[in-house]
Amino acid sequence: MPWRRPAQLSRLIDYMLLNWRERGAIDAGRIGAYGFSNGGFTVLVEAGGIPDLLKIDPYCTSNPTHDLCTALAQAGVRSVSVLNIPSDAWKADRRIKAIAAAAPAFGFTFDRPGLASVRIPVLLWRAADDRHQPSPWYEEHVRDALPQVPEYHVEAGAGHYAFLPPCSALMLKSASRICVDAPGFDRADFHKRLNAELVRFFKANLR
Repeated sequence: MPWRRPAQLSRLIDYMLLNWRERGAIDAGRIGAYGFSNGGFTVLVEAGGIPDLLKIDPYCTSNPTHDLCTALAQAGVRSVSVLNIPSDAWKADRRIKAIAAAAPAFGFTFDRPGLASVRIPVLLWRAADDRHQPSPWYEEHVRDALPQVPEYHVEAGAGHYAFLPPCSALMLKSASRICVDAPGFDRADFHKRLNAELVRFFKANLR
């Protein structure tokens, strides 16, 4: 469930700062977080975002063929109102000082009031040919609702899964749906540029 992921990330930070054997190498005042898809949703929550998952129902009424809505229908979930979302699900982790979110899931569930507490630097990255999370419901929605203008990149020719590393031969055979890109799109080259931009962004904003 999406509300479990932010708490899991905070527990990971706890472990890295308190129990990891190399914890002395970590500067606790310079923690950044990067997430893709559900991970992008997670880092937005950790930065202070409060989603309204009840927006999913009207979204799916208007867009029943979108991947999220077909997945819920296949799972037999007629309304998210039946889900038992904890009252304390959305807690910011203020140890995180900058975030990068690539193709964040559930982007349309964040509105201006819900993102009003996000006051740290944000990098948003969109795949121009994302048919899994189609425009303008995700990155553009988050970008326009953030209280501070984020750094924003759009990768031409990229599909949703382009943010995953290039697949091995075994992965290509067993999970081609997440491995095959549009003709002419070089995922390996994209990741060289993506990684360089992430390093640049975090170096600039975690001082």
